[in-house]
Amino acid sequence: MLKLMKYEFRKMRTTLLAMLGALVALEIGFITGVHLEKNNVMAICLTLISILVFVVYGYIMLAGMASYSRELKEKSGYLIFMTPVSPLGIVLSKLLFTTLASLVATATFGLAAYLDLRYLIERAHLDANTLKQLNTMLRFGLNSNADLFQIMRTVLFYVLTVLIEIMVTMCSAYLAITLSATLLQNKKGFIRGFVSLLLFVLLTWGGSWASQKLFYEGVAMSATFEQMKGVLAWSALFNAGLCAIFIAASAWLLDKKVNL
Repeated sequence: MLKLMKYEFRKMRTTLLAMLGALVALEIGFITGVHLEKNNVMAICLTLISILVFVVYGYIMLAGMASYSRELKEKSGYLIFMTPVSPLGIVLSKLLFTTLASLVATATFGLAAYLDLRYLIERAHLDANTLKQLNTMLRFGLNSNADLFQIMRTVLFYVLTVLIEIMVTMCSAYLAITLSATLLQNKKGFIRGFVSLLLFVLLTWGGSWASQKLFYEGVAMSATFEQMKGVLAWSALFNAGLCAIFIAASAWLLDKKVNL
């Protein structure tokens, strides 16, 4: 499985290096703006880095799914399924690499944006009174009695929630792609695409709806840290179960239905 992950890395190596190069270029632009006291340059670079956090994450996820779909459709891709690795190992290697690559890339861009923003705040020499005013403005803007720490903790809570749901979305997409290339491979293109898309939408929406109803309904910003941890833990366990089912189904279809 590790060899297959290495193969996945080689396929995306050029793109990943290009993204890293873009980050370096933007950081150079930001540092240059700082030294030259060009506020516009600093703001543009920081904004682009922040936007790229989401762009990079989404791109790597979509590229991973597109690569899997292409390998199932093209005969050259079938060489992967002839390796001495179980279908489950193949699916897991692709999912793990895509997930790890997207998380590492996003964390890298996110950390750069955070450090740059923190530097700007420190450079502005904000005193305690100004920070208190910012906290009050933020609470008023969000119409909440929570303090800044609670708001940041809640934001982190919902970010982790979104990441969990994205994993379910990826696993359901892999199952829909596998179904299209196996059980539906002899159907007309429109029917195959429609059924696989419908399955993807139903699985993704159903999982999100069930998770929302079971765990997140009624959770407010004022919830305690322990309550948030409990909700997140149960949600992660539930969604991990969904992912396991989708992955197992994909592996079974590859094992029984792929026509080499």
